[in-house]
Amino acid sequence: MRRKIYIGGFILVILINILAWNSPSFCDWHIKHILPLILNTYGRFTSLVPFSAGEAMLVLAVFITLFGIIFFIWSMVKRSKFKKAVKIYWKAYAWIFWAVCWIMTLNCSIFYHAPDFEQRYLTYDGGGNETSTDGGNNEKDKKMYSNEELAALRDYIVVHCNELAQTFTRDENGYIIYGKDLFELSREAMRKLGTEYELLNGYYVTPKYLKMSAFFTQQNIMGYYFPFSMEANINSMMYIANVPVTVCHELAHTKGFLNEDDANMIGYLACIKSDDKFMQYSGYLSVLNYVNNEFYYLIGKDAAVYKNHAQISSLVSHDNIFLTPAENAKVEQKAVIKTETVREVSNMFTDTVLKLNGVEEGRKQYDGVVNLLLQYYDGELY
Repeated sequence: MRRKIYIGGFILVILINILAWNSPSFCDWHIKHILPLILNTYGRFTSLVPFSAGEAMLVLAVFITLFGIIFFIWSMVKRSKFKKAVKIYWKAYAWIFWAVCWIMTLNCSIFYHAPDFEQRYLTYDGGGNETSTDGGNNEKDKKMYSNEELAALRDYIVVHCNELAQTFTRDENGYIIYGKDLFELSREAMRKLGTEYELLNGYYVTPKYLKMSAFFTQQNIMGYYFPFSMEANINSMMYIANVPVTVCHELAHTKGFLNEDDANMIGYLACIKSDDKFMQYSGYLSVLNYVNNEFYYLIGKDAAVYKNHAQISSLVSHDNIFLTPAENAKVEQKAVIKTETVREVSNMFTDTVLKLNGVEEGRKQYDGVVNLLLQYYDGELY
């Protein structure tokens, strides 16, 4: 019976993945009806754990795998003595792997093939009017935006960054000091956004800081969504201005928006629609590089043209960082493996995972937030 359940379960999970790859409507149904049940049961349970359960699971997975390999090799030497124990160990390991496949399918892989944020909320017809979506997305029907429209968007974001940057208390080095609970402010911002976008409504898990933040910092990672624990995990070493939008970004993943450009857009909207000025600043600052770089590239890197537009203030440039110099020094001092090596491997892994899940552009998908912003402000800024 156990063997039938094991094999039958694997066949079923394979069929579900095949269905997900070929039916956006099935993925949409899963996110609307099954995901809320997972969040309100498993998500609530892992939120009770005071530390990152997903991070602990990763460490445990590495340990039991290495132990199993060593145990297997040792049993080859002491064949008669450990043969039965090895068999039991690897049976248990096989069931753990079976469970992980199910959890990753329900909490992750299905999300990749669902209608994205653009298809759900930002799809336009030829006249710029929103249209209903059925999971399709015809590239030929997308509106193309001009350099002037991109410039308007870029200047809008720069002006907001410049104005907000002047409103915060700073330390002797010019870095922002902020004492409010950014995790709770971010959850409130996401709940507020949920009144506008129905899939973002409902329960939100408790965000948690990563214990191994230094290692994730080496990978240039601000946050991490662990599907197998349904958690939004945050890098505790990054500059404080990155925290609110990163929390909202990772919480967006827990709601079924797994594409990075979608999560970037949702994080941005949640922050700028908040009543808290620091939340707003984090939102505008999070997309500044994407929009500014795209604009600079499209004007042919013409310095004269660039200077005719709103200039990024020195205060904003000071805040537009991943780490402060002090935190960066701590990371490099404790690094066991060179940061360049860790980052290269991490980028390759992320790019591969995205492409295996049907995201053809891989890591470049992060830049897609510029197109979403252009669509969102269509009719407002231009």
